[in-house]
Amino acid sequence: MAFLGRPGFRLHYEVAGQGPPLVLLPGWTLNLHLWDPVVSRLQSERTVARFDPRGTGLSAAPPSLEFSRVADAEDLFALLDHLGWEAAHVAGHSQGARTTMVAALWRPGRLLSATLLGAGEPPPPGSATFRTRVSAWVAELRERARREGFSAVREELQGARLFGKARTSADGLRLLRKAGAGYEGADLLSETPRRTFPTDGARRGLPFPVLFAAGEEDPFLEECRYAHTAVPGSRLRVIPRCGHMAPLERPEEVARILLDQTEGKAAGGG
Repeated sequence: MAFLGRPGFRLHYEVAGQGPPLVLLPGWTLNLHLWDPVVSRLQSERTVARFDPRGTGLSAAPPSLEFSRVADAEDLFALLDHLGWEAAHVAGHSQGARTTMVAALWRPGRLLSATLLGAGEPPPPGSATFRTRVSAWVAELRERARREGFSAVREELQGARLFGKARTSADGLRLLRKAGAGYEGADLLSETPRRTFPTDGARRGLPFPVLFAAGEEDPFLEECRYAHTAVPGSRLRVIPRCGHMAPLERPEEVARILLDQTEGKAAGGG
C-alpha cells in the first residue's frame, strides 16, 4: 500500500501500468476501486494513478478537515508532485469530474487532457435541473447526519438512485460495495468552510483536449450536453445502454474512450 502524507490525513493511492500518465478520480462517497474494471483494460498502454479521496477508502480523514473540490484538486496536484509528473491526463467520474474541471482551470499546465464522465462543468443555468435536486438532497442528508449521526443516512446513501443500474447484477453489486468501502460521512459531518472555484472560465476554452461523456440513461447526460456546447472545442460521447455508474456498467467502453482521449500524448514527467 502506498500513502502520501497530507495535512491532517494520509492519501492512499495506487500506480500501475506503462505509457502516458493518466490519473483517475472517483465520484462522491467512492474510492479508487470504482475504476478496477477499467484499469485492468488500460494498464498495458497507460500508467494509471488513482487515489482514495479524503474521507473514502483508506484515506481516512477527520471531519475537521476541509472537504471540497478545491481540496481534492490540491490532493491531485500533490500526488502529481510526489510521482514526479509535470503533467498528466486526468479523468474524473461524477464529483471527480467536477474536481477535474477545477484542476484544469486552476493549473492548466498540469493537465494533458481532461475527461469529465457523468458530470458537466460549467453548470447549466436555472434551478429546475437534476443537479439542483441532487444538491438539495445532499443538503438534507448533511443536516440529518449532523443532527443524528452518519448512521442515520447511511442506508439512504447506499440505496441512491444513481447507483441503481450497477446493482442489477451480483458482480455489479460486489464492485459497488467495494468502491463504497471506507466512507463514513466525514464530509457530511464537517463544518469547516469549503472553498469554491467557479468553472465559468471554461467557456473561454482550455489548452488541451476536453471530453464530456455520460451514459444514455444517466440523469446527468443533459448537463454534459450543455457543458459540451459551452466549452469551445470540447467533445461529447454518449455511452449506450448505460446509467450513471459507467466505470462499473460499461468498463470496456470507458476504457476505449480514455485510450482515445489520451492517444498520442507523451509522458508528463521523469
